[in-house]
Amino acid sequence: MLRYFPIIPRLQRLFISKQRAEMARWHKDKRVVVENEMRHPADGEAWKDFDDTYKSFADDARSLRLAIATDGFNPFSQMTNSYSIWPVIVVPYNFPPWMCMDQSNYMLSLIIPSKKSPGKDFHVFMQPLMADMLKLWEGVSTYDAYEGKDFPLRAAILWGIHDYPALGTMSGRSTGGYFACVHCDENPCSECLRNKIGFIGHRRFLPSDHPWRKNTSFNGHHENREKPRKFTADEVMGRLDAASYVPGKNPEKPKPRKRRRNGEPVWHLKASMYDLPYWSKLKLQHNLDVMHIEKNICENIVATLLSNQNKSKDTIAARLDLEDRGIRKELHMVQEGDSFTKPRACYVLSPEGKKKFLEFLSNVKLPDGYASNISRCVNMEAKTLNGLKTHDCHILLQRILPAALRGLVRKDVYEAIAELGRFFRELCSKTLKVERLHLMKKEIVIILCKLEKIYPPAFFDVMVHLAVHLPDEALLRGPVQYGWMYPIERRLGTFKRFIRNRARPEGSVAEAYTAYECLTQCSTYFSDIITRFTRPERNLDGRQNILPTDSSIFSHGINLLGAYKLHYQDNDYDSMVWFVLNNCEEVDEYKE
Repeated sequence: MLRYFPIIPRLQRLFISKQRAEMARWHKDKRVVVENEMRHPADGEAWKDFDDTYKSFADDARSLRLAIATDGFNPFSQMTNSYSIWPVIVVPYNFPPWMCMDQSNYMLSLIIPSKKSPGKDFHVFMQPLMADMLKLWEGVSTYDAYEGKDFPLRAAILWGIHDYPALGTMSGRSTGGYFACVHCDENPCSECLRNKIGFIGHRRFLPSDHPWRKNTSFNGHHENREKPRKFTADEVMGRLDAASYVPGKNPEKPKPRKRRRNGEPVWHLKASMYDLPYWSKLKLQHNLDVMHIEKNICENIVATLLSNQNKSKDTIAARLDLEDRGIRKELHMVQEGDSFTKPRACYVLSPEGKKKFLEFLSNVKLPDGYASNISRCVNMEAKTLNGLKTHDCHILLQRILPAALRGLVRKDVYEAIAELGRFFRELCSKTLKVERLHLMKKEIVIILCKLEKIYPPAFFDVMVHLAVHLPDEALLRGPVQYGWMYPIERRLGTFKRFIRNRARPEGSVAEAYTAYECLTQCSTYFSDIITRFTRPERNLDGRQNILPTDSSIFSHGINLLGAYKLHYQDNDYDSMVWFVLNNCEEVDEYKE
């Protein structure tokens, strides 16, 4: 049974409170525009282009810009059970950054139940939400507590937030096979390998006169092709008009090919969002999820470094791919009698190097709340690193690998991995420089080309290739915090904890969420008690209640973590007395 939470009355409730109604205008009335900087989606090209195209919508600062997010999760925490729930969440972007991605502003609109992924039928369940969004595009009469009168509330969906498989579900476009990259519609960078499809040939993104285009060490050939082209909006609409899909069970439907040949269409249906009159004109319809791209790249690097039997990209088939291309002969399989062996590659750690690398990870110390305890994932006996979460990979790739691999791998391997970590570190900054993003578009191409000279073609799956498109999306969207899956995954974890009746998981989520939203709405009117809006931070440095008898020098309010023991040394006593006498306001009158 589909459960729909009407979105119109909940968007109208944003304007019942004077404070929140005022904050809904922040993006236009109070946002400080800094040249060459992006701190909010309103600084991105996609938002600006939408405002230029629909000026009547943009003239009213109260018009809401929304994102739509979805992902499936197993409510039973059992990998053997394929049951999944797909919540659809609406996120408003009008608010300032400290409110924009706050969990209290995430509005659950749909709960789609299914014993497996809804797949192409997902857009059948989306119809109630799309019907309300059409009404919001025309305008719905709403009371504004800040101005004290009614106004026509309008709202539009700017883009979607989801992981890569869900992108295929939301867009109706194939995200597998030769056309797996949603930005490379014509002449993609995909090639058939021994047992998979590899996304190589990033020299195509280099300038036509770049010397690496004539270098044969990449794949044994010169590279004269242009970079892949993305279809225009009109070309996409032409292919969508030709796509036909009948919802539900249809035995006459032909079974899809496992791998689509070049030239075949990649759209299998027209997504429900195309019912919105503005959707086809958006510059960024769907975000690439930086969170999962980082995770996949980090796992590829670490598993190959440690020669993980199940996840390493340095397989026998990968070595045969090198033989097929006639490159890097030092890595070809070596025959020894009736068997073959793999020579150790420069991107694989030696047994002693694995020990040092894992010991470094076991002993690394990070600030409280900065990352989880990565040492729990280290297995020194098996020399493996298992159970890494997405945020562990985020910290590992950006901060730890550049320090941990110093001196353990060849210089060119270390530099390529360190530059890749720096690229993601700059991309994930809260404030982005426009000029820097244009430089990063060139740098990521160089980094991927360096990796192509080091790793076999099997290393480059579609998730590694997608990194080349991330700077372009950042220019359109703004900081990645407004388009990645971290806050959505945390919200899904909250929904999972709502489940009390395992026989009716969707009903448990619906009932608990209704109570949660009512309490959240009521808490906006209470300022004299602790609510989710007035609750102090977890690591708040500063006491809330400073005793009147305390001296000013001792009222800094630093909270110490854990047990502590005070010990004064004799030679420091005079220094402490001097510091107190020269920094305590209460002593000033006695000095005179």
